[in-house]
Amino acid sequence: MIDNRVYQENKMKKGYEQTYDWVITLLKDCDFDESSKRLKLERLGQAIAVNFLGRTYRITKDAVELAGETIAWSSKSEGYDYNLKSVLGYYVLSEADLEPENDFCGIGYFSHGIFIRQNWVKNTLGEVFGNDYHKFRMTAEKLGMIFEGEKSSGQYSWRYTLLPKIPVKIVYYEGDDEFPTKLQILFDKTAIRFYKFEPLAVLYGCFSEGLAAVGKTV
Repeated sequence: MIDNRVYQENKMKKGYEQTYDWVITLLKDCDFDESSKRLKLERLGQAIAVNFLGRTYRITKDAVELAGETIAWSSKSEGYDYNLKSVLGYYVLSEADLEPENDFCGIGYFSHGIFIRQNWVKNTLGEVFGNDYHKFRMTAEKLGMIFEGEKSSGQYSWRYTLLPKIPVKIVYYEGDDEFPTKLQILFDKTAIRFYKFEPLAVLYGCFSEGLAAVGKTV
């Protein structure tokens, strides 16, 4: 028989809280030794360390917690911390065993036509960086991104290791009087092997918001 108090507490939880609880349930059966070696993650005693935008998260069988940060930033979006901790937990749970192909695409590529444009989420990055490429460059350098060059006038490409086996590219399109500044995030095509589409889309959102939050500190 289910305790009525526990039932009511679970019923009142937000969706992102329930997802986090589910991830923790799955982590209890995860082989941390095998997972950390395959995914190239650091062990911290009985835990696994995962780095994300200048933060270090400590993942155990019971929780995903912020353990430290070299860059201080925060997001005010409801549920952001839960969503981020959940997708980091999902990464540890991934059974994929392959290396990046260095073939990149937009998040919509993985959606089978559900999303046909990259700007299906709010243009948070464009709002933060505007036409200030210098600000974006300072942010990218602060995070250790690698500049790949200027593809054309006002189009700059940067590469970043979002997670050990999930590299991304960020392409900055400088705006003008007719079109606003746009930042496009491209994933290695193997990313969908580590995540199903829904958590991958959440990772995309967490990275986008986190990058914008770091930009606000520059």
